[in-house]
Parts: sequence; structure tokens; C-alpha cells
Amino acid sequence: MLKTKIIAGLITGCLLSACGGGSSSSPDVPSGNGNGSGNSTLTFQANVIQETMCGTTSSSSNAELLVHDQNWKVLSRHKADATGKISASITGASNANISLITFSTGSNAEFVVSSYAQHPVVNLGTILIPGKTQQGCECQSTNVRVTSSVGTLNTSSVQLTGFSSPEQRKTLLSNNEVMFEQVGLCRATNGSWPLLTAFANNGTPDAIAGSIRQYNVNNDVELLLNQSAAALPISINSSNASLLEIHYTETGASTARSRSNSNEAYVFNQLDGVTFVTLRASQSQFDVVDGGNVFRTSSQRQNLNTPLSGSVILNIPNTDAMSALENFLFRDLQSNNNSYNLGSIQGFNTFYLYAQTTLTDGTRFFQSFIGPLQGFYPDEIVPADYGIENKLDDNISSTIAASVIRYGDDESYQQYLLNQVERSALPFASRMTGKWSKYSTVSLQVTTSN
Repeated sequence: MLKTKIIAGLITGCLLSACGGGSSSSPDVPSGNGNGSGNSTLTFQANVIQETMCGTTSSSSNAELLVHDQNWKVLSRHKADATGKISASITGASNANISLITFSTGSNAEFVVSSYAQHPVVNLGTILIPGKTQQGCECQSTNVRVTSSVGTLNTSSVQLTGFSSPEQRKTLLSNNEVMFEQVGLCRATNGSWPLLTAFANNGTPDAIAGSIRQYNVNNDVELLLNQSAAALPISINSSNASLLEIHYTETGASTARSRSNSNEAYVFNQLDGVTFVTLRASQSQFDVVDGGNVFRTSSQRQNLNTPLSGSVILNIPNTDAMSALENFLFRDLQSNNNSYNLGSIQGFNTFYLYAQTTLTDGTRFFQSFIGPLQGFYPDEIVPADYGIENKLDDNISSTIAASVIRYGDDESYQQYLLNQVERSALPFASRMTGKWSKYSTVSLQVTTSN
């Protein structure tokens, strides 16, 4: 995980004061290419696409698949062709350590490295490169006037979804009118303009919302908030948890204010365009320390299709995972080897390690690793011709997080990998609901303040 460049500046003695300690041992398990398939040949395949601002997609060649040995040395490289196709043949093994590199260029450039231990040699499905393009879209800016049919509004409480670029300014016109000025909207050429939805939801019973499909972008768009929220009982296995709800529409999402000691969520069952609602309960601790901050959280969320009725049960993970993650992040990650052992954690089978920083040229850099609870994680695996090493700066703020994750109530690591491949070919709402509705995690995150 770019240990020599990021971790050395990230995990400092000052930050150690915010965590506990303990002992660990190196795993005695295989990690890497294995489960031999004789001399038969299997093939990794993938289809690389980029999303547009108007909801369409196009093929992209901005991706590469790396195949590694058990020590994460690069064995072969497979770049996407002009049609966005990737193919890599593997002989004598049914799984392999792999990394996917995807990137975008321009003013909001991003570079993403995603590594997976012991991944089955299968069709990887659809791979999205970061960012969205306006290619093939017709885009225009307009004003959106949001009006409440009941109660008052303020600029901090009203959210708008459906735009391709946010408003340049938000102005309170009267006690029940807010103007979103110069909102960027995009549509496919000669297609329909996107659904616009506005929410005034502070996590209280008086939450209201509204949406509009038919409008003229050459005039101010008038959007009336005329839908009330329904109270939904929530049962949480903790008396000091925080609760929030997120409404996902066809064209965006709106998040209510997180609140403590709440046993109700407020959902818009009849609002046009809402596809599903996220209900999330969490316990968190945020510590500011010399040189940065430490954020600990345990949470469970459920994504449910509307209309919602009855009650919802949310169970925040109650395990010893946090202390094991602290031992790994604050001690083991700085050792001379790349092994880890989280096998003592109960209730989870998948480990997620993540790092983020900004390169000296302004590119946002992300690197992640997903593996079982015991094994070896990669370090400095990006090929030199990408020039990443020369663009890292210890003085730029960086974040690293270690988590254990789970969909449903009981999911093996191999099930997680195969489910992710299945999800990649589905529409967004289908990827987030059904057997992927329930998601639980325990996470420890450290951010420097450089």
C-alpha cells in the first residue's frame, strides 16, 4: 500500500497515542495463485466503460489488469484495448492475486488501484473508470426555484438532486423559497432532461420533498415541495447509536441529518423517482490528535425499495474487530513484511485496506486491497511507467483505513468476490438492493492534517 511513501508520513508517533496496542502473529496460510487446475487454461475478462453526465456509457481504454504471484510481484500486464476489452489467460491455477488500474485525465483526474487476493479466474464483468464525461451529452445551466407548500425553508436544509454540476450559488428568496442558481443539467442528445428532486429533511417529522420531470431549461425551473414523509419505526441494538436515511432517486441521492437516540426514520414513499432508501445505524468515535485525526466506526445499513412499511431492525456489529484493526494499522502495517492476521475477528471474513492522497500534479490517488482475514497485502505494485512514485508527497494530507466488511448475515470471502462480479453487470439500484441490501462494517481511519 505504498508503504514507503504514504505510511511513513501517515502513521506517526503522535497518532499512536490515540490507539491501543497488543500482540499479533504472522499468518500460516497460503496467499496468491493456487487451487491448481492442472494444465488447463482459464481467462480473466473485463469490459471497461466510462459513465457520462447524461446517464449513458462509452467504452474506455483507461484500464489495466495486473496478474501477480503469491508475493504480489507482477507476472503479467493486460491493458484494455480500444474497445475497452481486457483478457488475461492463466494456466494451471483457478485463482490469482490481481490488481485493476483505472484512471481518468483532465482537470479532475483520478488514479485508482484495486487489488484482490486469491480472485477466481472468471469474467470480471464491467469495470468503471473514475469520473464522468460530457461526451455525447447536451448540457446547459439554469436556475431552479424550490418552493415549500407548507412551513419555511432555509438554504442549509434544502438539497437538490439530478444535476451534473452543482449550483454556483444558493439564495433564500423568501421564508419558503430557495433559488439554486446556474445548476448544470445534461441529457443525451435530443433526450429528456433529468428528473430533479429537492428535499428539506432535517431528520424530523416535518420533512418535505418534491420532484419534477417536465420543464423548460430556458426558463427558471419551478419545483414545489409537496410530499410529506412517513414515520418508519427502527429498532437498533444500541441505545447510543446514530441513525440516518438516504433517499436514492433515478438521478442522485439526498442525505438527512444524522441524529442520536432516534427510533424513527422519515421516508418519502410516494415521491416520484425514488428508487430505494438507505437506513444506517452507527456508533462512531472521532479523535483529533497531533498531526491528524482518528475515526472509528461500526455500522450496519439496509437498502430497501419503496414503499416501506412495518419496522426495520438494524444490528450494529458488536465484535472485537476494532482492537484487531488498531493492532494492524498502528503496528503491523509498519513492520518489515506485508503479512497480516485478523483471524481472531468473529462475524466477518473479508478485509478491506484503503489509502487516499493527492499527487503533486493534482491527481487524486486511491489504492485499495481486499482479501481474506489472513494473508499478505501488496506494497508499491503500480508499474513504474505510470510515474506515480515521483508524484507522491509526504507533506500532502493522506488517509488510510482498515475495515472488515460483510454483505448479509454470513458471507465467505470467495462469495464476496463472486458476488461483486455479479453486481458489476447490474443497474445501480439492483446492485444496492436484494441480497446486497444489508451491509455491515467495522472501520478504523486515520487522516493526516498536513
